[in-house]
Amino acid sequence: MGDALGPVDPSVEVWRAYCQAMADAGELVLAAGTPDDPDLRAEGIRALSRYATFALENFVERADPERPDFVEYQTTIRKYMGDNPDQTYFSSVIRGDRSYRINATMAGAVAIEVGVYAGDYRSDGGRRLVDAVEDTTLRVDPDGTYELLLTPDPQPDNPNQLRLEPDASSVILRTYFTDRDVRLAHPRPSIEAIPSAGPAPALTLDQLRRALEQAVLFTTGSFGWWVQQRKPPPIEELVNTIQPMPDDGDLLTPDNVRYLFGDWELGPDEALVVDFDPSGGADYWGWVLLTYWGETVDWRTRTAVINGDTAVRRDDGTVRLVVAHEDPGLPNWLDTAGHPTGSLSLRWFRSTAPIPEAHSRVVPLHQVNAID
Repeated sequence: MGDALGPVDPSVEVWRAYCQAMADAGELVLAAGTPDDPDLRAEGIRALSRYATFALENFVERADPERPDFVEYQTTIRKYMGDNPDQTYFSSVIRGDRSYRINATMAGAVAIEVGVYAGDYRSDGGRRLVDAVEDTTLRVDPDGTYELLLTPDPQPDNPNQLRLEPDASSVILRTYFTDRDVRLAHPRPSIEAIPSAGPAPALTLDQLRRALEQAVLFTTGSFGWWVQQRKPPPIEELVNTIQPMPDDGDLLTPDNVRYLFGDWELGPDEALVVDFDPSGGADYWGWVLLTYWGETVDWRTRTAVINGDTAVRRDDGTVRLVVAHEDPGLPNWLDTAGHPTGSLSLRWFRSTAPIPEAHSRVVPLHQVNAID
């Protein structure tokens, strides 16, 4: 069905443009500094495909602020920009001159936070937080359910509302868990516009064109950003060390979340041992192991996160983590699934205490049990 049969239909041209742009995006896994390993690059292409499916859902299927619907950022197979198995992230487009009602639950959860944002990755000024609320001030029913109003005209003394400004464009609901099964069974939140706009009209060619163009920008922009972040550090000695992560505003995370972060690289018979003291206390803390492309391994079958409830503490209250390709026979093993390199991060959420220091060292795997 080539061009020799006549002019190509405009709808097919739109699809061809999308497919060509995504074909070109594959070159991102060949960027300067990325490992020259065919299997690792295959993982990169799979990561890119996950970004693409997310973008299609986000911009083609759930992009109407008149008829909003939540998109789930991270699932068991959607690994978006450093996923955390202990959290769910739901996002929806909104408009600043509309009102919306969210119904959700925090039953079984450790904490929740909901933020309204203006702008996005396409904006000159980036994205900014307009208003936010957490479970510490939100009125929650005894069964864990809550209703939240997003409105340009908030009423005084109502904790279950968020202010909208004219350029408000999205709302993100983050929920924290420490039990994997509870997290997987957690009900999906809902959002509705007030008043309802009724059923959606039929899709137009122009809408499809714009949606696919935005999907390309989102996919290549997000994945490209991660690839740039993963370039080899200028100081080789920083590999296999854990440092505070600076936040210049581009992480787009709440102010009450702080991070430790480090790149790891291990040979077949090596292990990375990390010691830290969480006694300062945080409402939630969790160490997450990521591959080179910013994805956790399949956490349904392997351990990719150790949190405050699942960690086995030593007699003095400290925690020792072991990152290794094989089970070292010790608690708190983070399973690399054979990946030769990646990153490790600590989320330290809602605490007045300083973020703990983490002391790391690489040791032969057979000597892990013998070190102090």
